[in-house]
Amino acid sequence: MINSEFVLPLTKDLLRYHTKWNERSLKPYTDELFDLWAENGIDGLLDTQLQGPTLTRFGIIPDDRRSADRIIGLLPTYKAIFNKSDIQAYRADGHIYIDVPWQTDQVYLGDILTDTEYNRSPGIPVAVGMDIYRQCYFADLSRTPHLLVAGLGRTAFLHGIIISLLLGHAPEEIELYLCGQRRSEFDRYSEIPYCQISSDPEEQLELLEDLRAEVDRRYSAIWNSRCRTIYDFNRRAGMMKHLVVIIEEYSNLASLGKRKAASLLEGLSAMAGDCGIHVIAASEKSVYFRSVKDSFDSRVCLRTDTVADSYVMVDRKGAEKLGKKGMLYYLDGSSQTPYLLQSGIVTTKEIRAVINAILDNFQDPGQAKKSASIWEKLFSK
Repeated sequence: MINSEFVLPLTKDLLRYHTKWNERSLKPYTDELFDLWAENGIDGLLDTQLQGPTLTRFGIIPDDRRSADRIIGLLPTYKAIFNKSDIQAYRADGHIYIDVPWQTDQVYLGDILTDTEYNRSPGIPVAVGMDIYRQCYFADLSRTPHLLVAGLGRTAFLHGIIISLLLGHAPEEIELYLCGQRRSEFDRYSEIPYCQISSDPEEQLELLEDLRAEVDRRYSAIWNSRCRTIYDFNRRAGMMKHLVVIIEEYSNLASLGKRKAASLLEGLSAMAGDCGIHVIAASEKSVYFRSVKDSFDSRVCLRTDTVADSYVMVDRKGAEKLGKKGMLYYLDGSSQTPYLLQSGIVTTKEIRAVINAILDNFQDPGQAKKSASIWEKLFSK
């Protein structure tokens, strides 16, 4: 039984966040770069020196094409100067940029969830990451209802999404359906009454089928109330919960029936958003999303194994060179150019603290879970 007034936990009480960011002196390195370019007859203007939490960027406006080619050609020397093997040099916006994946600070999930945009948003924002300017990015499910996630480290990224939802919405507003793998990290959320957990792919595929039927039921209720979307309905007619389905490994569902799984995913992505059903599907291998990716405007691509995998998710190469600790490309549906971001780390201890703070609102959360089968609550909204 839930207490009469649900109290959302305060992010600042539960998650780490920065009050001050570290900086390192770049002068010794720029001095070496100036000497190197002078030795090689390179002319230009160094007008950009950005030091983000996990990436440092130098931007040079070359005086001519010969200088531009030589700046890029010195990439092996930059690797020696910075003692880093994963430096990139490339052309963009009239500049030659040198990106050094050089961590000064780790980005915490708390850094993103204490951002004003998250706290003031009237929608359903979930944490995506922070850019080199330390600007935070969110996927607002009220605007882009669904999300694809692929690459190494997807489960850690999904924890950030789950915590975003738990800290931002009370149980009368939202219900989570967490489709994990066997011995999944999602199991730790099983104590929360409005988090339904499954590790059975057949059961998860059945959930997607039930959700297709739920879409029709919800649209009937919305139209009968002379509303167009769940947002109109909740303002004028009553309270309909948002259902968020998070699939940890989509390939497990595809292995039961590739065409069926793809058809269900495409159908939900086309129709379900306006009636408050949101699907976040993830896979380590982006190849499983090749046939459905065009149905999802919003996509996150962490480090991939191959260039081809990068093209599947963000229509360009580069994800195969991303760092392993949460660097990602993000397509938000409004731009064809992906944002390069760093996702926020959340520890097991912090997740446990969030769960305990939520459970403080329930008189007997364990009993609430015992009374319901895994997807029994689906049609009770």
